Amino acid sequence: MSDSSLYLSTKGIASKTDQRIHNLFYRKSKLESVNETSALLSGFAIVAIVELSLDSYKDHSSNDGLIVCYAIISCLLVGIHLLALLMSMCILPELKCVIRQNDVWIHNQNARPLSSLNIYIEIAWVASTGLGLFLFLIELGIIIWIKMSGFSRLAATSALVTLCLVGCPFILFAVGFYIHVTKAKVYLHQIDLEKVERGAIAHGLFLNNPTVISPASVEFHIDDDR
Repeated sequence: MSDSSLYLSTKGIASKTDQRIHNLFYRKSKLESVNETSALLSGFAIVAIVELSLDSYKDHSSNDGLIVCYAIISCLLVGIHLLALLMSMCILPELKCVIRQNDVWIHNQNARPLSSLNIYIEIAWVASTGLGLFLFLIELGIIIWIKMSGFSRLAATSALVTLCLVGCPFILFAVGFYIHVTKAKVYLHQIDLEKVERGAIAHGLFLNNPTVISPASVEFHIDDDR
């Protein structure tokens, strides 16, 4: 908020008209969300790994497949969130610096600051809010089964059914949201391309105006004489 308030106080008019500034603030908010979400969930996952104790299950036969699955999911969960956290921590300071120095490139219409990093911002966003949360739900289900199945299969099954009921709306919302965002971005890109195309056509007609209109006028005169 400090960067945006600073910009709006000094460049209020430009912030309303220049779409590049809005895009920078949008990417900044996404990186801040990735930073908070990944740090929180990776901390929870590490605590769950440390606190999980299998000493109370010595009397029960161990399920190596379930333990291996839990280890893989835990490593994937922590690794994906740490990767997203690394991307956000590296890109966010550069993005803030570009926003603060907007007077250097704001008058250059061809300037697209940090446009090459858009792919990394999207990867961090999807990894943190999409894949990371989905893996967190899977790990939660595995932990519940490991902790409860040795004492009560009914309780473990009930917990998994409840988790599936919660996870289905989560998956539907995530898929629908990303589809809606993708369609909106495609629509905006189509509008931009149409504007560029109309501008190019108008500019070309303006340049070729003397050479194009004169033959048309001659043809009209010939038709009138006929």
